[in-house]
Amino acid sequence: MLFHSPEFVLTMLAALLLYWLFPRTRIPVLAVANIVFYAASGWQYLLLFLAMSALTYWLSRAIARGVRPRLLLVAGVVANLLNLGIFKYTAFAVSNLERLLHLGLDPRLFQLVLPVGISFYTFQLLAYLVDVYRGQVPPARSLVEFWVFIAFFGQLIAGPIMRAEDFLPQVENQDRIRFQPREFKLGAFLFTIGLLKKVLLADQVAPLADSLFAQASYLGALESWIAAYLFAFQIYFDFSAYSDMALGVGHLFGLTLTPNFDTPYLAGNPPEFWRRWHITLSRWIRDYIYIPLGGSRRGEWRAAAALLTAMGLSGLWHGAAWTFVLWGLYHGLLSVGHRLWRRFVLTRFRWPLPDRAVRWASVFLMFQATTVGWVFFRAEGARIALHMVRQMLTLADLHFTRINALYLGLIVFLALLHVAEFWFRHRQAEIYDLWTRMVPSPVRALAYTAVVVLIAIVSAPRQAAFIYFRF
Repeated sequence: MLFHSPEFVLTMLAALLLYWLFPRTRIPVLAVANIVFYAASGWQYLLLFLAMSALTYWLSRAIARGVRPRLLLVAGVVANLLNLGIFKYTAFAVSNLERLLHLGLDPRLFQLVLPVGISFYTFQLLAYLVDVYRGQVPPARSLVEFWVFIAFFGQLIAGPIMRAEDFLPQVENQDRIRFQPREFKLGAFLFTIGLLKKVLLADQVAPLADSLFAQASYLGALESWIAAYLFAFQIYFDFSAYSDMALGVGHLFGLTLTPNFDTPYLAGNPPEFWRRWHITLSRWIRDYIYIPLGGSRRGEWRAAAALLTAMGLSGLWHGAAWTFVLWGLYHGLLSVGHRLWRRFVLTRFRWPLPDRAVRWASVFLMFQATTVGWVFFRAEGARIALHMVRQMLTLADLHFTRINALYLGLIVFLALLHVAEFWFRHRQAEIYDLWTRMVPSPVRALAYTAVVVLIAIVSAPRQAAFIYFRF
């Protein structure tokens, strides 16, 4: 059920009406809304999700009581990873075994339909189990409340990946939530902003990026850069649009979700990029993979190995293909290189330039490095990705045409929009207050109506799913 579909809007409106009119039934209303939302993808996947949630809930209760906590933690982690692995990685594993051992297996026979949101809800279930085991959070008081926490339909499919310490107390203290007009309006505002980003930006850039990547083997250097730039902005506007809409849905219900993006293409180095891109996943990888592997506490070599392992697994989490693993390892190498640069160069050398010039140069170079990485994420195979990257880095077959000039103009426009979004984000509250205070209600209503009509017209030919729905 897509966020920008009539079915979702009607489901959400019905849930909102019952949620605010009958405060004592909020938990049942949200629980049923979660079921209705997820059942749209298939009842069999809903039953699987319910089963994994119930198993994790009962294991967490037993762990909290001290009943063989380590054994039950391992059992819960294995069960959740097995659930994810069977659906997401079986065909990938069979394909690689067949390539190595020639067993006569057809990987297509092992290709299963991926349940929507399985990667995200698996990580939430794992984090919850580990946090209960570590004593960082108490287990949920009831299975229904746990279901509302783990399956909140506003963020279930593509995040943010919510932690129990941040979201479960909000679910368990529904009686403290009061209707606040400003919060409700802010929710509608964020939801609308996300819709506009999805329909007017991401979905309009997508066909251009798709057409170029469809002929990736024949692209020259400039066309390869253009394809990578277009996809960089497509995936950002698409994914951040979903996150904005998720935050908006949360505010509509009086709930606060964790922001997932902070204009990441204005980052000046790899660690900063991952503090601003898919923020909740980055924190998850840090807390449950990188730090347990030793982090930066055991020397540079151990830190480098932990970084590469964590980022490689992050890439594999995104998809069952070697291109995703290469994408993760590429970012791991960028992070390792930055650590070495900072330790052995920046501590002994200072640029003879103003700090602002150094900052913008760093942002520019980091964006180029990020764009190169997106080729691995988007290309249809490792060979094609390596061909494009080789073209881009060697500037092979470089030629400038009128259509390329138009593409570059569009890319500059999208980059300026990204800078404008940074300015907007840091003044969001005052802009919103100014909008509601200075613009008369009839004019605001007319503007909202115009936005709805525009979205309906633009999205009518096709409703494109969010990119991260595939992960």
